[in-house]
Amino acid sequence: MINSNRHPFKYLAKLFLAGFLIAGLIVVAAQDLAPNISYAKLFAYVFFGLAALAVNLVGLSVIYLNVYQWVLRKGGTDTAWFWFSSEPKGLIVIREKLRKH
Repeated sequence: MINSNRHPFKYLAKLFLAGFLIAGLIVVAAQDLAPNISYAKLFAYVFFGLAALAVNLVGLSVIYLNVYQWVLRKGGTDTAWFWFSSEPKGLIVIREKLRKH
């Protein structure tokens, strides 16, 4: 029988534990920078800061991927074609040959 569960609970738990430990390290380091703030408040700041970064990363990824899809649907050679003033010289010749066949 094929195992359809590709990401078992164990790996998800390890991921959360690693994230929690990294956030804890950041909090301990930040405590030296702001000694008058409690660990709980620092942990909350770090958590919300990392959550905001994650939301921004996902949002920017969605925006960029939608723009890249639009470029390809509109006939762009690749998603970096905005950076160049025209198509490569050899590509124009190849397209003309393909149209003739």
